[in-house]
This record gives sequence, structure tokens and C-alpha cells, in this order.
Amino acid sequence: MRVLIAGASGFIGSHFAAHLQAAGHEVRAAARGVEAARKRAPQLDWVGCDFRRDTIDDWLPRLTDIDVVINCVGVLQDGLGDSSRKVHVDGAMALFKACEQAGVGRVLHISAVGVDTAAGSDYARDKLAGEAALAARDLDWLILRPSLVVARNVYGGTALVRSLCGIPFVTPVVGGEQVFRPIGMDDLCEAVAGLIEPGAPARTSFDLAGPERVSLADTVRGYRRWLGFGDSRIWAVPRWLARPAFLFGDWLGWMGVRTSMRTNALKQLDFDVEGDPTDWLAATGASPRGFHDWLAANPAGLQDRWHARLGLARPLARWVLGLYWLLTGVLALTVARDHAYSVLAAGGFSEAAQPPVLWFGSLFDIALGLGMLAKWRVRWLATIMILGTFAYIFTLSMTLPGLWADALGPILKVFPMMALALMIAATEDER
Repeated sequence: MRVLIAGASGFIGSHFAAHLQAAGHEVRAAARGVEAARKRAPQLDWVGCDFRRDTIDDWLPRLTDIDVVINCVGVLQDGLGDSSRKVHVDGAMALFKACEQAGVGRVLHISAVGVDTAAGSDYARDKLAGEAALAARDLDWLILRPSLVVARNVYGGTALVRSLCGIPFVTPVVGGEQVFRPIGMDDLCEAVAGLIEPGAPARTSFDLAGPERVSLADTVRGYRRWLGFGDSRIWAVPRWLARPAFLFGDWLGWMGVRTSMRTNALKQLDFDVEGDPTDWLAATGASPRGFHDWLAANPAGLQDRWHARLGLARPLARWVLGLYWLLTGVLALTVARDHAYSVLAAGGFSEAAQPPVLWFGSLFDIALGLGMLAKWRVRWLATIMILGTFAYIFTLSMTLPGLWADALGPILKVFPMMALALMIAATEDER
């Protein structure tokens, strides 16, 4: 069959695309960042899409000769470049109406467990509206609500869980008593592959979840043992103490930094992240593996341990690097201005040249620091930081070579900073 997957560059969508293509289907992969996605999976037929803007007319040419559409597009919360309403309701509705007009045979819509008005989150409200938009169409539709999806690569909530596992000695979790029914990505892909076939259940919704009920605390313990980190003391963080961190995550979202620590995530976590797979299992006869069976069948590797340890260490390193550059620029223009002028004078700069040199250098540092803190083109900024530091070293070596032997090490101390920038540039990938 010819299958179009919207959101094919995402965590779930990318696995669906690879699985269905391997099963012999023709896959047309639709994504917003299509150029980057094409580099990662050049074997797929990529087309650009943007649920924030696309209309029915935009979708119709993409749906030519398509038998099945699978919609995996979603965002956790509003933020810079993200709109829950546009993505989950308006954009989804445009796709569903276009499917109806184009005569698409079947539409699968990937939602999430816990989508209920009682959850009290904008995410649940918009997800429900998107489901209703599909149910209102004259289509052979099916709504799927996966529980926690586990795979070798991770994104979003599962990435956060593994990052928490990388913290030594004690692992903080919000509550810890919340119950999941994790489902392996391979079982999820098999389920979708069966549900696109003719004669599969239609015009209903299924929770896709595994057979094993696992608390959040036990999920963390299981992952830590899987990673080879051993057992850890679980610190059940009270909601009132964790809430500022989730509000900070909301603010980061408006700065363009995506994180799963958002208030919508906290509301959904406390409402329902388990799901009930009874109807799905009865209708299809599926037999997914439990969480611990999945871990046993997929031994962790070096990259998994690196990812867990870097999950929180790397953002902290980026903030330290950004603050370092920001503060050096601010200090040079304020409390350390006289000292900066004396260094420039000792380096041979004339009195007239000193102010523009100081202002240029300081504003350069401030701009790089702010960009790094805002997570704007991090790899480019880190590269500029490294090149700029080499220029700094060269200039001081020519004008004040004695600083190489200075007891405070004003030149020697920048080399660890360059190594930090190199590490951040090398690991700047979200997916």
C-alpha cells in the first residue's frame, strides 16, 4: 500500500516509516524540517508539511495515490514556533478534510492516553478536539492512544526518565506512584502495520499499552539496572516543590527550548499515563511484551549510558558556557572597565582605540552568551566561540606574551572552555 506518514521525522513517526517500508509498503514521509529529515533517512519519499499553516489545498497534491494516512504530528505545549491549537486541531482538521476529498481509504490518528477533559490541560483539550475532528469525517478512521513508548532511541518523556537515571546516588521523581503500561516501539509498529490492513477495526479508538503495570519509580529503577548504574535511592519530589521547575520549562518553551518538563506534562502525568489495552488486545489478538521483558531483549550499549549521563549534564554545560561569555562581556563594560582599559593600554592600543575595541569585544561576548542561553544555532555559536577564542589567544600572544606565564592563567584557562564548546557542538542534536 501507499502510506503517507505526517510527522515522519518524529520519535514515533520515524519508526513507523522505517517499519512500514521494510514491510514492503511505499512510504511518503511528511515533516516540517524536511531537509534535515531527508539526510537521516534518504531512502524515503519526503515532502514538506507544516500543520501550523497548511490548508486543504496544500495537502491535496501530497495525497495523490495515497491509500493510508497516519498522523503522528503533535506538540506538548505552546511555545516559540509551537501552537497546540494549530497543530492538534486546525492543522489536523485540514489534513482530515483533505483525506476525505482525496478519497483516502484509511486514516490512523496517533493521540495519547489520558486525553480527557478531566485532565485539565490544554494538551488534552486540543487532542480531544483533534480526535473529534477526525470522527466527524466520512472516513475509515481509527484513533490510537499509546502509553509510554520505549525504544532504543528516546525523545521527550522517555529521554527525561533516562536522564534522571544518570544522576548518581539519588534519583528525583515527581511523585513516583504514577502507573504506566509501557509498550515497546517494535510492538507499537507491529500494531500499526496490522491496523492499516483492510478489514482492521475502524471508527473506534484503542489504547495501545503493554501488559505490565509499572510505577514511575519502578520505571526509573528498571532503567538504572538496564543501564548498568545499579540501584538508586528514589527521592519522591513533592508537587509544590517540582512546580517551579515545570513553570521554568514553560518559560524555556517560549524561548524556543523544548523540554518535557512542562506544566501540561505534569497535569497529564498526574491524571492518567496508563491506558487500558483490553479492547485493542481483544480486537486484534496482539501480545505485546512487558517493560522488563523489553529491557531484557534490548541490552543497553555505551551510547545509552552516555545519553543518560549527558541528559542533564549537557544542558547545564551549555548554560555555564553561555553565562561565562555573557558575564565576561558585562563585567568588562562595568566593574572591570578600568582594568580592561589598562590591559588594552599594556597591549599597545592607543587611548582613542581602547573604547571601540572594548565595546566591540564586550558586545561580541554578550551576544554569543545570550544566543547560547537561548539555544539559538548552538553548533554555529560554539564554533564561533572556539574561533573567537583562538583570535583572543593570538592577539594576547602578540601583544602580551607574558600572560602565558601569569599565575592566574588568563590564557591557559580558556582551553577548557574551548573543549566545553567543542563537546556542546558535537552533541547538539535533539532527535
